[in-house]
Amino acid sequence: MRSEALKRQRGLSLLELLVAMSLGAFMLLGIISLVASVSSTRTELANTSDQIENGRYAIEVFNEDVSLAGFYGNYHPGLGAVTYTQPDPCVTTVANLGFNSVAVPVQMPLPVNGFPYDSATSAPGLTVPTCFSAQWKDKSEILIVRHVDPNSVAVTAANIPAANTTPYLQISGCNLDSVSFRFSTDRTALDMRENGCTTSAATLSEAWPYTVRAYFISPCNDCSGGGDGIDSLKVYEYAGGSGATRTLVENVEDIHFEYGLDLNGDGGPDCYVANPTVDTKPAACPAGASYEWEATDSLNWQNVVSVQVKMLVTGGQSSGVNVNNKTYNLGREVLGPYSDGIRRQVYSTVIMLPNVSGVRE
Repeated sequence: MRSEALKRQRGLSLLELLVAMSLGAFMLLGIISLVASVSSTRTELANTSDQIENGRYAIEVFNEDVSLAGFYGNYHPGLGAVTYTQPDPCVTTVANLGFNSVAVPVQMPLPVNGFPYDSATSAPGLTVPTCFSAQWKDKSEILIVRHVDPNSVAVTAANIPAANTTPYLQISGCNLDSVSFRFSTDRTALDMRENGCTTSAATLSEAWPYTVRAYFISPCNDCSGGGDGIDSLKVYEYAGGSGATRTLVENVEDIHFEYGLDLNGDGGPDCYVANPTVDTKPAACPAGASYEWEATDSLNWQNVVSVQVKMLVTGGQSSGVNVNNKTYNLGREVLGPYSDGIRRQVYSTVIMLPNVSGVRE
């Protein structure tokens, strides 16, 4: 009897085997679903982290550079004592960079100016500079920032060699000097003196290297061949006597600038406008004779005391999450909704120009 019972217990029945296989398949499906969910969450987290990092870094770059706009060493000529010029950002010849200490009043380049995009005419406000036009994304606005480096150097052979190509700005501290500043790559031409007006080399005024940066959106990070299709924030930088374009942040899809204009001379922005070059005062600006709108473009640009930056930053890759019903307002126009499943976020900041507003207060 016992051996017969053991024989009946051997193996599994077909029904038991099917039940075991079903349970195994169910557990395997659960594991696969869990792994897929974790992978999707990780991808989404990586996209979001990249987006936040890119947005914050881009804002930090703008804050650091734009706040220096108009820093020309210890030179503060004040309103009416200087004529501001608009040199092409592609210019590399020192004589054409916008500095002229002999003219009356003296001439210096604008701290900031831009190339606003006019959505009404679907065209940039000005011709795109040739030095980076091949990498410029259609409809991208351009912001140009000019200043000297915050770190000055002594005018010595060790700091400024004979073969120097960097233009330096040197400010006179001596009322006996014939001009108020020098702007040159030639060390021997930088002969401005300090307050004591002595002529020894040890008492020459310090000098600051000059920099121009033009910010814009490019349709590619690597633009060789047909380009990689990654929208990127780029900068064309003139420094050290030559210019070059480099990528700052990838996955910046669009950008919009608005300019805070001081129309009554008190140093604070009275209104923000997308294009200071329009002929008539925008409705956003206060009315009245004390809030004067200039007819000349360069005069309006010199009244810019702050810049508002808005950027549309993407996660770079489609996350598969349904975000297609969202729209994004950059101030110029409302963008979206999109159908690519890529997450987007608008980052914005307002940057004051203390080197412009400070002398007006």
